Amino acid sequence: MNPCRLFGPGLREGHALPSQPPGALPRTALLVSGGNPRHLGSHLHRLETGAAAMGQAAGWLGDLTPELTAWLALAAPDGKAALRLVLHPYAGLLEGRLEPLPVPVEPYLLVPRPHPLAGRRGDPILAHKGLAGPWGAEILASAQHLGAADALLLWSDGTLAETAIAAVGLERDGVFTLPPPPGRVASLAVQLDLPVWAAARGLRIAEAALTPAQALAGRLWCMNALRGIWPATLL
Repeated sequence: MNPCRLFGPGLREGHALPSQPPGALPRTALLVSGGNPRHLGSHLHRLETGAAAMGQAAGWLGDLTPELTAWLALAAPDGKAALRLVLHPYAGLLEGRLEPLPVPVEPYLLVPRPHPLAGRRGDPILAHKGLAGPWGAEILASAQHLGAADALLLWSDGTLAETAIAAVGLERDGVFTLPPPPGRVASLAVQLDLPVWAAARGLRIAEAALTPAQALAGRLWCMNALRGIWPATLL
């Protein structure tokens, strides 16, 4: 079974997958377990809102649910996998790629780095995954070159934003604190997984500016839709 597929009203016979990495396009990634895509509806909605931010309508995405789920049931029937979706709204196409599920290394070391988009912190487009372009790969590689697993990205005022691949939060004294939303990607893990996870641990969720010094005094966590919620340590 082909791990790559195109879907959508723009699909034509013989249509090839885009050969170049996507630029500023709506994208998302989700867990597939036993052929079942987790939170697929929410991920399709994320892509649709990203298209709307580009001035493009993609209401057809929800209609793809049966076709997507049928493909995944055949392409990834066993174990767990990562499904990466990239929306090409001008072409009316949704690109799907199945990949091995990434697993966080232990310990998950973070090195503080300036956020490459700090100058655009007030830009609402940054909340839409993919619309700022593929900035994460370069800074992730630079962090790994320094011996870390990822970069803890800081705003110009020195407060925490996110990592190159995940949202972050700080657990301390019964409270799980998230950085304020402006400027960072809207995380589906924060929206869908964190409330259940925090409630099971008796944690109250709050939002406030956080500093690296505060992160050292509490327990730092990373979150994304593929890996779930996992502990991190400042390098």
